[in-house]
Amino acid sequence: MSNSALRMAQPYWAVPFSSYKEVTDFLRELETACILRGQPSDGTVCFDAIARCLQELGRPDQAYRSVHITGTNGKTTVSRMTAALIQASGMNVGLYTSPHLGSFRERISINGQPISEQDLVDACNRLKSLMDWAGVNMSPFEFLTAAAFFAFRTAKVDYAVIEVGIGGKQDATNVIAPEVSVITNVDYDHMNVLGDTLEEITVEKSGIIKPLTPVVCGPMQDGPRSLVLSRAEQLKSPVILIGRDYEAANFVRNGYRGTCSVRAGTAIWEHIPVPSPAEFMATNAAHALAAYDVLRQRGLIATLDGPAICNTFEQVELPACCEVFAGHPTIIIDGAHNARAAASLSSTLRSLCEGRRTILLVSLLREKEIETIIRHLAGAGADRAIFTQYPPHLAAAPQDLADIWRSGAQASAEIVVDPAAAFHRAVQSAGPQGLVVVTGCMELGGFCRSLAHASASHVVI
Repeated sequence: MSNSALRMAQPYWAVPFSSYKEVTDFLRELETACILRGQPSDGTVCFDAIARCLQELGRPDQAYRSVHITGTNGKTTVSRMTAALIQASGMNVGLYTSPHLGSFRERISINGQPISEQDLVDACNRLKSLMDWAGVNMSPFEFLTAAAFFAFRTAKVDYAVIEVGIGGKQDATNVIAPEVSVITNVDYDHMNVLGDTLEEITVEKSGIIKPLTPVVCGPMQDGPRSLVLSRAEQLKSPVILIGRDYEAANFVRNGYRGTCSVRAGTAIWEHIPVPSPAEFMATNAAHALAAYDVLRQRGLIATLDGPAICNTFEQVELPACCEVFAGHPTIIIDGAHNARAAASLSSTLRSLCEGRRTILLVSLLREKEIETIIRHLAGAGADRAIFTQYPPHLAAAPQDLADIWRSGAQASAEIVVDPAAAFHRAVQSAGPQGLVVVTGCMELGGFCRSLAHASASHVVI
């Protein structure tokens, strides 16, 4: 028996995790180690390390078809929508997204349900034994990526929809050979890792394009679009281009939800429901339907009729993406974490405020374009901004955020460092008829979701 086979045959008791808590403790240790080394805890530290581990695991990523999704904004939403469409066509579907809002298990789901604690422990045990043997260092993201691929093979999924962590070219997920790739857009984000220019960022994101593999290309400036088209041409990869080959139109807001129409090729779907009041959600739906249409046209999934597609979008859940909790006050949670997302949220809020007292609750990670994001949020028409610090070890100092706000915004600013106290202060300040908007980072959104559930019933319209 080969060394690889011997390692694969190791009993589970030979590896350290006996509970889900031990797994989460280990992942937090990896996170701390990355931070101390100045490396991204939610990105790729060493592409070779994950490639080696997957090879030792027998390439679990090759046991099913896949869809690969990157972009500056909307990639988690598009991943969720795409997975839901493939599942509706009768397939068993794995979904890998990041970051999580409450539990690491959320990152790995099968047919819409987070992986069970025991299944995650089993997958992590197999991977940890290889890590110890090979002596490799991995980030939490790399570790969970490999564990997800292994778990999907164990669950015998037909498809896995894989969201990129950061960028694409050097991302841990970029070992897969997808049936279709999606680039939702290109804008400034993670410049400390991806580069300072849109061209450098585009090179990283377009790195997910594979030879002869269709790529769905969302809205972007002329320079980045030219780079995407050039790489696709070099690899003989067909391009499905927004505005030419697919598009969203006729968005109509109805309360805290909306509808739109989507065209992909010759197919047109009318009155597609989107579970959000944000117009950008229609574009996300179009990306997902364009990817679905590629698979449908190639005969890789069954064709869904109009009612089935509408029902799929009606049921899809999009936590912390302009998510509305109806109550007194109404609470909106949106993990707008970069300048483009903050500008989109600000536009949405201007049409939703309607004279209601509006309170922003904001935390921003230190590496972000803080001044630009705050400038966009200041244009939302809010009556007050409350700045907090979550997660504590990664977030910018609230005093710094408040100082920037006060230098250019007319509304008042307040500092409440403890996030729970900040949330309750925002609710109190908004009043029963007001609006509280939690934004700035996904981590704060995840923290406040349970608080929002406790103070308001989740909107179903």
